[in-house]
Amino acid sequence: MKKTLLFSFALAVIPVGVDAQVLDLEETRASAEQGNASAQNNLGVAYQNGSGVPQDYAEAVRLYRLAADQGYALAQNNLGFMYANGAGVPVDATEAMRWFTLAAEQGDAGAQANLGFMY
Repeated sequence: MKKTLLFSFALAVIPVGVDAQVLDLEETRASAEQGNASAQNNLGVAYQNGSGVPQDYAEAVRLYRLAADQGYALAQNNLGFMYANGAGVPVDATEAMRWFTLAAEQGDAGAQANLGFMY
């Protein structure tokens, strides 16, 4: 029987309306460039989903890694998701497990679920 894996990832909330989206992305980008891990993660979600920016998995991975390297659990879980699914990076179950574990150890429920699905 084929095992189906489900993975969760944080979704950024982007205001409705083109002007609000542009303003939010500009503020988020500025904050991300200043090293804000939450903003880096949220901008990564925007690139992963193509929300207000062209979809770009490699850029999402880059941004998730910046936040994940700062210990931001949501980004660690999101980065694990990208490795588990080969989005912007080659599929790498070992690397996915590493990132899921780091986030799960901080109490991130999504990462704990993802880690369980990996087993």
